[in-house]
Amino acid sequence: MTDIRVRGYKSISFWQEEGIGLIVIRSDSHGRFDLNTLGEITAAIGIAAMDGSVRAVALTGMNNIFGRQLVIGQLSNNTVYNVMQSSSSLISMIYTFEKPIFSILNGDAIDEGYEIALLADRIISADDIKVGFSRDYEFKIGGSFTSLRMTKTDISGPAEGINVDRVVKHESLLEDAKNIIKETADINFPMRRRQRYRYISELINAEKINFYEHYLARS
Repeated sequence: MTDIRVRGYKSISFWQEEGIGLIVIRSDSHGRFDLNTLGEITAAIGIAAMDGSVRAVALTGMNNIFGRQLVIGQLSNNTVYNVMQSSSSLISMIYTFEKPIFSILNGDAIDEGYEIALLADRIISADDIKVGFSRDYEFKIGGSFTSLRMTKTDISGPAEGINVDRVVKHESLLEDAKNIIKETADINFPMRRRQRYRYISELINAEKINFYEHYLARS
């Protein structure tokens, strides 16, 4: 993972920095990202899994935005299927990944953006952003079970142990985050992740069914 851009990737960038595989979500200026982003994150984590020089992976955003909205267009049976397949593949990849995963929130992580952040073992947040879910938001990237470790998930500022794990000053976010990762990441993170979501197939299927039922109810 040595190149900032990898041929064939357009929705993310990724590279290695001091043993940390950084995956950058390339959302637009409004924090919107497409479904292809999930597939490219999945592929990048797969590359990191095989790279012995990568000790941990960190998900982050660009231009002071982590992610606010997954753009999927008008819902149809085919679209719903693609969303669920992409989501399931990403969750399953992270579930089996044998290295620690962190989210570094350099900007707002709202709705699908917060769901992606919650897939990590630890969330490190800048102090001046917003995180959480909108009222009536429908989970689709594991949020129905990954959010259970947080005590507050409505949109608000970051608070340690409430909706994120660590909060640091924005101006020193990346350096502080790298230091936190180096200090706290250990080989037990993947085991803890698997223990927390030991019935992962059932959890994913329940979320799929709920999302599809809500889609049918609106059709």
